[in-house]
Amino acid sequence: MNCSLSQAHAFRALECEPALKSIVLKVVNSKSIVKAVESGEIDIADIPADQYLNVNELSNIELLAQVDLAYTYVGFKLGKWDAEKEENVTDPDSKLADKRVRQALWHAMDNEVIGKEMYHGLRFPATTLIVPVFGFHDSENEGRPHDPDKANELLDEAGFMDVDGDGIREDANGEPFVLNFASMSGGETAEPIAEWYIQNWADVGIKVELTDGRLHEFNSFYDMVEADDPKIDIYQAAWGTGSDPDPEGLYGRTAAFNYTRFTSEKNDELLAAGTSEEAFDVDKRQEIYKEWQELMVDEVPVAPTVYRYKLTAVNKRVANFSIEQGADNNKEWAWGITSEEAVK
Repeated sequence: MNCSLSQAHAFRALECEPALKSIVLKVVNSKSIVKAVESGEIDIADIPADQYLNVNELSNIELLAQVDLAYTYVGFKLGKWDAEKEENVTDPDSKLADKRVRQALWHAMDNEVIGKEMYHGLRFPATTLIVPVFGFHDSENEGRPHDPDKANELLDEAGFMDVDGDGIREDANGEPFVLNFASMSGGETAEPIAEWYIQNWADVGIKVELTDGRLHEFNSFYDMVEADDPKIDIYQAAWGTGSDPDPEGLYGRTAAFNYTRFTSEKNDELLAAGTSEEAFDVDKRQEIYKEWQELMVDEVPVAPTVYRYKLTAVNKRVANFSIEQGADNNKEWAWGITSEEAVK
């Protein structure tokens, strides 16, 4: 959310009362945000990654960054939502039921190029489904890094072979195998990223086509994903995790947001244990979530692709402001300004 500080006192030492009379919140189109920051119209603004190069040239701001509570992922459709029972039901005969194929698809993706070339280093390869901000993130788990040789090995093992010599693999029954990939439109990187992944998968012999031959607008995309549209085999999306590391709301058996529809008894067991009485012992909870991360890297209902840095532009007149989690001056009441006019 973009913020503007106005109608304010000059900055004074932090007391028990707020340092500002008011804070005005504004919604600004992402394409216009750099101009708004440059002109001093906005004092504090979240900056989209695709605007980084432009905003980084400005001299009237400080640009702050921290690893965000979010990650992007590619999900594999493995079942349906049962509205009557209000739970996810995994289909053992789904197109991507063989986890070796899902593992291979993750190994085929070159996420380092995505982060460096398309996001100017503001994205970096994701490894597990618990983000690095949380102490429960398993930093020793390397996920499934880009490794086309390993992807090819797994596909061979699963029986997905190029039967007719056209460079495209057939499925384990020797039948044509084509995956439909849904991804959202919006931003300069959306189409190049989708095309990059499609090429990555083609490089290991898996034919992937965009659902309906195009990217989809945000609302229509999620309408299809939530409805388990049969036109979608794989999809690219992102999650904001919130401040609680508990992943049950995204990956539990009764979680409507579990869009892949993956379920297993082991997943149920670990998610329940992560919020049980024994998990009040932080070391025990760490052990539980380590095992859960290992399970999801093995099963791969979703392949986390990139973690991200969140950028915040702050006008140089703003004082006592921080993006550090838990800091006193992370709170709005602590913010102040050193002059009535913004630096332009």
